[in-house]
Amino acid sequence: MPTSEEKEILRLLAREWDIKGPPGILDISDLVAALPLAPSDILAALKDLFTRGLVDMNRLKTSAFLTPEGYDAAKDIDP
Repeated sequence: MPTSEEKEILRLLAREWDIKGPPGILDISDLVAALPLAPSDILAALKDLFTRGLVDMNRLKTSAFLTPEGYDAAKDIDP
């Protein structure tokens, strides 16, 4: 079960996926600016989501995006 921080990240990336198409890529700085969370909490949540295969990141770790499994998980989260 995702934490509240992970849910917020999944929802935001899923919204980006819906608007601009898969895979819903956002810069980490955009996630930090958009969410009412500490940057360290966002980075920790992204690491956990990455470990579980729900989020992937670019080679430089500056952008995050959903995997298909992450998109499905985001859609299963209650609003």
